[in-house]
Amino acid sequence: MAIALPSRLRGSALVVVLWVIGLLSILVSSMAFDAHLEARLTSYARKRLKAYYVARSGLDVAEMLLKRSADIRTTKQEKSDDADDAWFEDARRLADGLALVGIDIPLGEGVMNLTLEPEPARRNVNRLTEEDWERVLVMNGVPEEYWPELIDSFQDWIDPDDQPRVHGAETDDTYALKEPSYRAKNGPLDTVDELLLIRGFNAAIVYGGELELKSIFAGTDPDKVGTTPVSGMYDLLTVYGDGKVNVNAANLRVLMTLPDVDEVDAGAIMEEREGLLDEAGNQEHEPFLNVGDFMGRMPGLNPAVRNLVSTDSVYYRIRSVGKVGNVTQEMTCVARFANNRLTVLRWWEEP
Repeated sequence: MAIALPSRLRGSALVVVLWVIGLLSILVSSMAFDAHLEARLTSYARKRLKAYYVARSGLDVAEMLLKRSADIRTTKQEKSDDADDAWFEDARRLADGLALVGIDIPLGEGVMNLTLEPEPARRNVNRLTEEDWERVLVMNGVPEEYWPELIDSFQDWIDPDDQPRVHGAETDDTYALKEPSYRAKNGPLDTVDELLLIRGFNAAIVYGGELELKSIFAGTDPDKVGTTPVSGMYDLLTVYGDGKVNVNAANLRVLMTLPDVDEVDAGAIMEEREGLLDEAGNQEHEPFLNVGDFMGRMPGLNPAVRNLVSTDSVYYRIRSVGKVGNVTQEMTCVARFANNRLTVLRWWEEP
């Protein structure tokens, strides 16, 4: 004979069952979420590793292209004997002193995006004269009131003595008073980022952004306060090379830091070296063969430009971006290519 449980006990049992079911549901959902998250993380880590090696392969491709370009320069080869040679035109462009910008190369499950530029497409910051600095600062959009402090402080930073210029700064009167203190280098910069250690230079001036005006004008001209946009000089400068600008690779902004070269002149230089489109719509670049060829083809330039330019390079900036799925890895290096050998001088990575 069945014994009926009181309704109160039956209700309690039902509540317990519901609680157990609820807890099991939470546990199963949590385990499923953890498994899903772990799978996502594993997939991301795998893609990131693959993207790293795709990007890392860019250095090998760059070295191969530079070696091919050296052969082309030696043999003066105009076209490849192999119609399927996918690398010849890129190598010939390098042989002509031009830059390779953003070429996509499929590699396994990913894609490599490679940029290979002659490093003297930038101005060597350690070799800038006062006049050069003024043109760089004009291009950067820095107010003229800043120039004396920036130029003198830079020269004091790299010169060998401890005597400050009129608007400059040396260890005893400036850098020793900072917290933490440090010394003026009294030698050339090793990286462009080192400008941030020099009095007057800040992130806006070096990298671009909104430059605070209050610090220099406060108390002298109350109307000149607030901010002004500056474009930054980081992309204009390097610490490698002999200081001469490679006119086959320099961009518009760098070309405009040469004496009396305005935007029209700089644009004309770029058009002249890239050449015209052929009947098939391909760009038939016509690089400058040497400085004499450059000055002859650009007759309206200030004669002073002749001693400030070149048409080739042994220093290169290599930027390689590996992409696998939606994951990217970026690597950049500056290297020297000489005697058919590539030597990395500086290397940095971006996530």
